[in-house]
Amino acid sequence: MNSGVLAIYDLDESYANSLMKYICDKEGMPFRTIAFTEKEALLHYMEENYIDLLLISSNAMEECFTEKDIGKIILLSPGDIFSEYIGFSSIYKFQSSENIIREVLDYYVDVYQKSGSVPVNLGRTEVIGVYSPVGRVGKTTFALTLGQILSTEHTTLYINLEEFSAFEEFMEKKFPSDLSDLLYYYKQYPESLHIKLKAVVENYNGLDYIPPLTFSEDLRQMKGKEWIAFVEQIISFGIYDRVILDLSNMLEDPLNLLEHCDRIYMPVANSGMSAMKIQAFETFLRKNDKEALARRIEKVPMPDLYSGKTGTAYLEEQLWGTLGDMIRQMLKGGGDAA
Repeated sequence: MNSGVLAIYDLDESYANSLMKYICDKEGMPFRTIAFTEKEALLHYMEENYIDLLLISSNAMEECFTEKDIGKIILLSPGDIFSEYIGFSSIYKFQSSENIIREVLDYYVDVYQKSGSVPVNLGRTEVIGVYSPVGRVGKTTFALTLGQILSTEHTTLYINLEEFSAFEEFMEKKFPSDLSDLLYYYKQYPESLHIKLKAVVENYNGLDYIPPLTFSEDLRQMKGKEWIAFVEQIISFGIYDRVILDLSNMLEDPLNLLEHCDRIYMPVANSGMSAMKIQAFETFLRKNDKEALARRIEKVPMPDLYSGKTGTAYLEEQLWGTLGDMIRQMLKGGGDAA
């Protein structure tokens, strides 16, 4: 999927090579990464090769480097930038490599819009829907545990489509961007969505996930067909073998998305009220000519998820507890090795 060149030029050989290695080890990067520590070597490379992004230490910047010959120049700044280069984009040099990648990808979007084409996936991605018409049954816990287990064998993306997911509290971290940002790029710049996706996606225990949106109005404004097109666009990039959709009734038409899924899991609680609500849902499906969809839904009786733990400690406990064991057995029975 690499379609461009990211060049790193820093006089500190250790810094340049470690940053290059970190980026090269990241899967799905849209560019090839090369590191330089000498100006002559970089200029020689530029004679025969085009550089889309030049990530250059601010103390190595010279007049010979201009954006006439390079797609975009980004200064690696320790904090201060010489006045003659104040007009260039910059990234703080001494932050985490992960944050540097996110900022670089955001800049690469601008370059890619001018010359790129959307990659096409020739493989097959399975879409897995997790849905329940009943609240408080552990649906999200089930979906996240399923995603972690699948990710041990398959590249897996989790997308939460709930109104109030509390994911920042759940994952115990702040997110610089989320699903709302991705939807904006999907609507405005669909040709560069795959780059923005890499900048937005977070990872927990091997499972990639898009931080859920914080403004529920975005859920209501998107129609079912638009959500399907959005998911299909992500699938077309060829990054993921599995995509898990954690669905809610806040969507305009969750049934439309469910029909698009290859597999559908419905976590169910062991209670009379829960059973009556599910029965009412199944009656609704029959009355609306959705019998085929009803037959494809696999009900999953949920174990007791009680725990005194919260956040990621809670997720860890569920992964290696009764729920995780149950999901592993379920996948083996369904022919999906995990």
